[in-house]
Amino acid sequence: MDNYEKKNKKHSFAGTAVLMGVIILAAKLLGLVRDMLVAGHYGTSMEAVAYETASKLPVTIFDLVIGGVVTSAFIPVFNSLMVKKGKDEAMAFARSYVNFVLCITLVLSVVGILFASPLVSFMAPELDSATHTLAVQLTRILFPMIIFTGLAFCFVGYLQSMGEYNIPALISLVSNGIMVAYLLFLDTFCGIVGLAIAMLLGWTAQAAVQIPSVVRLGFRWSIRAPLKTEAIGRAAKNTLPILIGTWTGPVCNLINTRLASGIEAGRGITVLGYANRLYTILVGLFSFVATNLLFPYFSRAAASGDDEETDRLMRMSVKTLVYIIAPITVGIILLAEPFVAVIYENGSFTPSDTAMTGEALRCYAVGMIFLAVNEVLVKAFFAAEKTRLPMYSSLCAMAVNIAVVAFFGEYLGIGGIALVSGGATAVNVGINWCFAARSRLMRFRGADGLDIAKTLVSACVMIPAVLWASSLAEADLVKLILGAGAGMLVYFPLTILLRCDLCRAILQKKKGSSKSL
Repeated sequence: MDNYEKKNKKHSFAGTAVLMGVIILAAKLLGLVRDMLVAGHYGTSMEAVAYETASKLPVTIFDLVIGGVVTSAFIPVFNSLMVKKGKDEAMAFARSYVNFVLCITLVLSVVGILFASPLVSFMAPELDSATHTLAVQLTRILFPMIIFTGLAFCFVGYLQSMGEYNIPALISLVSNGIMVAYLLFLDTFCGIVGLAIAMLLGWTAQAAVQIPSVVRLGFRWSIRAPLKTEAIGRAAKNTLPILIGTWTGPVCNLINTRLASGIEAGRGITVLGYANRLYTILVGLFSFVATNLLFPYFSRAAASGDDEETDRLMRMSVKTLVYIIAPITVGIILLAEPFVAVIYENGSFTPSDTAMTGEALRCYAVGMIFLAVNEVLVKAFFAAEKTRLPMYSSLCAMAVNIAVVAFFGEYLGIGGIALVSGGATAVNVGINWCFAARSRLMRFRGADGLDIAKTLVSACVMIPAVLWASSLAEADLVKLILGAGAGMLVYFPLTILLRCDLCRAILQKKKGSSKSL
């Protein structure tokens, strides 16, 4: 590949990342509007507790049984077939894989509807009778969304493998838009049951909106596509390790919900839900772009035996994510309550709800960097089909989480529950990091470690500035603006002064552009 082709590839990669970022940012902001409306309409009421429990159930079951497998098992096998055997073989695998996923999700949906009551009891054992009954009703409405979620993830894997990233990034924008429209115009008439139906329609739309692009790029579904093929067997072989490798999050959420169901008549469930969604929005914007954009590149590099490219992409991704997320982490820890107040405190969402949600968000934020870095490491393992390594680390992380809860569960409040999840994620990423180094997927240099250290030091130096600036105001919005602004005025100049790699690369690019002009 000559220099001109390399330059074009880099520009294409960067341009795709920027456009994906813009689309995902819009989707996250719309999701934030959705959560603000839900909080304003329902707060932490009985209906909110029932809805939070019911909406978590199908997602958790999906994640535990098949969720991490759909794209993570599909993309490496599909890209390997494209590289080694050609498009026809890859397309035949894609058709069979869609049928495979449809069969599993159909069974899960039927089981979820039939056994909704015991599932709710297991998920939130301390709910009162009225809340339990409503949660069961909503659960039965929501469980069919598993079918469309599985289909949507299949399409995401196919489109990303074919080089189309923007449509998969768009799907959350569509589903969030449907729910926001419902909350604005129909919630007064249809209430919480209508909200569950709107959520089901939103997830259905995530699959439907991708169909034109999937067809345009050559996919043709066939009900006759066989389920028993060599390629499906290869994907299925990795199923259990991939599932267990992605279980840390769902298992922690399940444990958290069970514990939270006993806090203030179930209010803890909604508080953790509001905090976790804010946390996911903040960290997900950047980690989603990095991992979903890079996964097919990882897979093609692994299929071609290009270890140097895998190493380069991983090191670049880790350093970039730490650079972006470190100051956000510090800001959220210090400004959690005014941030929650600005976003949620309205209507039925009270100052007491703000205090509880702020405590949870502050403790969740401790794990932000670990979660983002772990996403990169896990996707690299899956791309190289080294699926057992993240499985081992996930088992260790879950063991830590379960052990802490078993010994200290009755003493954990809202903040403690969220903090334990962050600790489990830290254990997960630490073990995965060691595995990545030993398997030579990532050869981290001393200079890389020094660059990350500079980033973390710069983020820590922000702390006095953020605290001082936020103390100058009483209003939550002003407090948030002053604190965040002071943090940025300290962090970014300091990273430039310390010559962090990302800053140096940007400055050199600007100098090069000036000279070319």
